[in-house]
Amino acid sequence: MGVLSGFLGIVAFSLSDYLNKVEDGNNCKNCSSFSSCFAKKKIWWNRSTWLDEFMLVSFLKVHPYCMYVKKGTKVNRLVYFIVSCVLMVVLFWSRGTHLDTFLFAICTGSLLLLSVVDWNTQFIPFECNMIIFICGIIRLFADFSNWTKYIIGLFAVSVFLVFVNGLATPVLRKQYGKEQEIDRVIGNGDIKLMAATGLLLGWKLNFLALGIGCIAGSVIHLILMKIKGSGRQFALGPYLSLGIYITMICGEQLVGWYLNIMGVKPV
Repeated sequence: MGVLSGFLGIVAFSLSDYLNKVEDGNNCKNCSSFSSCFAKKKIWWNRSTWLDEFMLVSFLKVHPYCMYVKKGTKVNRLVYFIVSCVLMVVLFWSRGTHLDTFLFAICTGSLLLLSVVDWNTQFIPFECNMIIFICGIIRLFADFSNWTKYIIGLFAVSVFLVFVNGLATPVLRKQYGKEQEIDRVIGNGDIKLMAATGLLLGWKLNFLALGIGCIAGSVIHLILMKIKGSGRQFALGPYLSLGIYITMICGEQLVGWYLNIMGVKPV
């Protein structure tokens, strides 16, 4: 686990730097391999590139020769390693050694990686969401008698976020106009993340994860705006990941506690 955490730490910070440097393509024009670079190759009938759709795959493919790939500082990688180990220890300590725990451990590794990348670039690698989605499929078949909660979870939160994004984005664009570029209120990566975790957690726990993540994001970002003068836009992925992790640790207890306070009998 330690070796894997160390490797993922290098990947997280290297991928962040890579995306910041080559995403718009301006830096790449100075590279001798620009014309043949795998990251810039077209896919989906020339409508997109490997870099746009599969960030992690393109990074792993081009990192041996890309001049803009760095490994991050030793301090960053050490902090990543320590945080990763603590998260895994807490997860196994709280849940024991069951299939669900191992699936949640894989999910935790993906969440930590995508959180670092999203925090630094506001991009969530599709591959991280795909790994979580595969874990969700495994849990679905392992607990097939409760298949409905996982299938509903796949769509419930993600469709809700699509709806919110569709309503809020035009309003904010009209409000701020050209003063601030607003592409989307909620990114596609965030929506795909909540679809994947919905399949893994089920719809009730996934709504809980969304609630915890949104509350954490609102509070923490308001503090950052006051202290550091951060802008209104921020990466939602790390906060959603925090909510998902807390839910994996004690989500069922939190739901039971809330229903008990409301006087509702758990279904």
